[in-house]
Amino acid sequence: MLVLSLGSNLGNRYAYLQQAISAIGKTFQTKINVSKFYVTPPWGETQQAQFINIAVLLKTDLDPAQCLLELQSIESKLGRIKTYKWGPRVIDIDILFYGEESIVIEDLYLPHPRAHERAFVLAPVCDLIPNFVHPTKKMTMLSLLNSIENNTKIFEI
Repeated sequence: MLVLSLGSNLGNRYAYLQQAISAIGKTFQTKINVSKFYVTPPWGETQQAQFINIAVLLKTDLDPAQCLLELQSIESKLGRIKTYKWGPRVIDIDILFYGEESIVIEDLYLPHPRAHERAFVLAPVCDLIPNFVHPTKKMTMLSLLNSIENNTKIFEI
């Protein structure tokens, strides 16, 4: 089970997310479950446009490092330009969970080290797997979401 967080706050945010979903489906050649779309305030660097965030769930035989490379390639093809930490972006794709594994490979830390602190991650994940137990925090996604301020809103098309 691969769980991803996707976000966009530049240009046509909804279209970028739809393009990313399509690209992930083609790249991983598998069915993808997609959460609701959420409007969320920026995190870290707060002087920028609001994001639209989603979570996706899929199965893959690729190892985590291969998954990361494929996802970075998708970001690049969609026009992502890395500016500065927590800066604006047309697309951001983060790996949150690779099953229940705890992994550290170069720049990849799984589970994502700050997923449990972020409503823009947890609210969409709860649409898909609310009872999934965080591998290191030992709490369900829903319990983690309920333990923080939830400043997300459902995105209306």
